[in-house]
Amino acid sequence: YQEEGAGFYDPRRKRLVLATRALGAGGFWINLLTTLTGYDLVGEFLVAHELTHALQDQHWPLPTAPEPLTDAHGDALLARHALLEGDATLAGFAYVHGGSLDAGTSRWIERRLHDLPAQLAERYPEVPEVVRATLAFQYDAGTAFAGWALAAGGWPAVDRAEADPPTSTEQVLHPARYFATRDRPIPIVLGGTDRLEAAGWRRVLDDTLGELQVRVLAGRVLPPERAARVADGWGGDRLRALARGDALVLVWLTAWVSPAEAAEFAVALPEVIPAAWSERRDDRVLVLVLPDGGGVDGAALAPRVWHATGVRAGT
Repeated sequence: YQEEGAGFYDPRRKRLVLATRALGAGGFWINLLTTLTGYDLVGEFLVAHELTHALQDQHWPLPTAPEPLTDAHGDALLARHALLEGDATLAGFAYVHGGSLDAGTSRWIERRLHDLPAQLAERYPEVPEVVRATLAFQYDAGTAFAGWALAAGGWPAVDRAEADPPTSTEQVLHPARYFATRDRPIPIVLGGTDRLEAAGWRRVLDDTLGELQVRVLAGRVLPPERAARVADGWGGDRLRALARGDALVLVWLTAWVSPAEAAEFAVALPEVIPAAWSERRDDRVLVLVLPDGGGVDGAALAPRVWHATGVRAGT
């Protein structure tokens, strides 16, 4: 972030910051802008980008309070950030171009942004892939998502998306699942861990991973094309982590758009998470990762989770 982040808008203090160190060091954004314009408009581009965030904050207040780890919705939050960054990226380039972007220029920007994941991997190989992927996603997929709206209905269409933002990384990765037929995530409510908690296991995380993180997880061991296929068809998920001392139990219930998609995920699981215990029922797959010698019986835990897990009322 110190090397690549050339500026940011702080929605807590309502303040815009430019990082002179990053401006002088050069980076992906600086090189991309120089290539696009033929001369240096970096400062103006960054101010336009960050002022767009300030305008977004005025009209659709940006989230500022961190979610509790035991009631988090990280996938939806990441999808929202992707739209925010994609909108601001296109607005910054539009400013450089005199206030508008033609379809050809928008597509060119999107194609160049597809290089971002590989460039981050080359520059920061020591950074975990999930960190690089979520950062790149906001600018790469986020700009393509905002560009879909811009091409369909101009800036008013982008504003309509801001007012009704995507609720999953799936919608951002596949814009037609937002703009054409809205594919809403299945809001899973995990249950069945009460006996573990009564025995001293403490909840430390309750969150939704989403299609992007499933793709990243699968991509650690599978070729990129297969990892994307395994993650495609995601319908919803909920992951709960419980800790006791140094031991950890993971309970992860995933929902898929069809039994066939669930089966494809279940088949890949032994490669993706070799230590996991899993069971598929129709279009759901339950994944348990249990500690060695931790005294947790997966065969007893699984039925309790299946029985007590449901979908949030009203959805």
